[in-house]
Amino acid sequence: MFDSLRKRRGGNAAGQTTQARSAGLARFGSQIGMLVVALIAGQTFAQPQEKTQVRFVNVADSTQGFSEFSQFPAINNRGVVAFIAIQHGTGQEIFRWNRSGVVPIALADGSTIAQFSDDVAINDAGVIAFRAALSGIGRPAAIFTSDGISTRTIVNSTIQGLPGFGIGPPSINSSGTVAFQAARSGFRSSAVFTGEGSTLTPVVDTLTSDFEAFGGVAINASGEIVFEAVQKDRSTGIFLAIPNQDKEQSSTASSGPVTILDVVDSNNPDFFDFGDPVINRGGIVADFADTAQGVEVFSGDGSGIKARTDPAANFFAEFEHPSINEHAAVAFSAFETNGAQAIFAELSGGSSPVPVLQTGDPLFGSTVTAVSVGRFAFNDHYRLAFEYELEDGRSGIAIAVLKLNEQGEDEQSQQDGRVD
Repeated sequence: MFDSLRKRRGGNAAGQTTQARSAGLARFGSQIGMLVVALIAGQTFAQPQEKTQVRFVNVADSTQGFSEFSQFPAINNRGVVAFIAIQHGTGQEIFRWNRSGVVPIALADGSTIAQFSDDVAINDAGVIAFRAALSGIGRPAAIFTSDGISTRTIVNSTIQGLPGFGIGPPSINSSGTVAFQAARSGFRSSAVFTGEGSTLTPVVDTLTSDFEAFGGVAINASGEIVFEAVQKDRSTGIFLAIPNQDKEQSSTASSGPVTILDVVDSNNPDFFDFGDPVINRGGIVADFADTAQGVEVFSGDGSGIKARTDPAANFFAEFEHPSINEHAAVAFSAFETNGAQAIFAELSGGSSPVPVLQTGDPLFGSTVTAVSVGRFAFNDHYRLAFEYELEDGRSGIAIAVLKLNEQGEDEQSQQDGRVD
């Protein structure tokens, strides 16, 4: 679960995306092999009607004393970026960037924290949630939050009596509530938990529900939680836990204070595997799945799903970590069937993604050789945080600013110029 940060020089798509799947679900069912199909010659995507231009802003790179950048940086709506890197003379650290520069937030010093996992999240207040392997016997682990001044412990496997390697990646909302999945001692059960630094609250529990195991989790400002899960009938799917005081919707189950909605599951014969989901403020979920026709990025809210890519087009071989913003625009990493690696954004609400950056493209005076996007990488102002590697040996973290009007200015840049 806490593999060292890996670099993706060469290799094939299947070997480069081991973190894209939920490690928790892998223990409970065999993974179905990724369907890889031949690229149709001359194939192109239909483009959205809006003109899309991109401006790139460098956050940090290997010429500044950094190395081993995390593949999945996060960005909030103020344009503040959280990422992991190794700084010369120190060790692995979590950093926060804004236009004033880069600030260290947490250090894996080896005495308390052994290593960070590549799944940071950041809310609009700039509070970063992160998961770490702790030093000690028995593979202890913890989730923390930090604003750069004070640090809170959300869960510590030693204190809470949970197996450390059963604690999943964190998500944090605007109020500072963290959501994650974890197994209980002895793996007698598992649950989706929320916490703010004092106590843990189980939201959905395998002991009191139709679920057998949980995968990736994400929470929005309203406390709505999306999660990947295995059901007791062995089907897998994406589900919503909605606080009962929030909404009244038809549901598949009601469990205490939440109502459970089935967004999509493998009882639908067109779907048979899912990734780690995300959710926006409006309660719209985004994820990717293997389908009967190929791989697909989709969005939905419990009343149906919408394809955001066309699996029948046979253009994509595999996806990583879709992100979704307030406008239900999605962005994602992809391996194309021709071997290229790229970032795409689907801005139209349909299934017409446009390329943002891909291997072979020019960037910062060199040529892109690898690029990746995490789950919390696309903000409401169409800024996309990503990790890159270049042909000249440089690597780093950057922001792609998608410009959606003829003047080439995004709304937030007009207001405060934070990434100029």
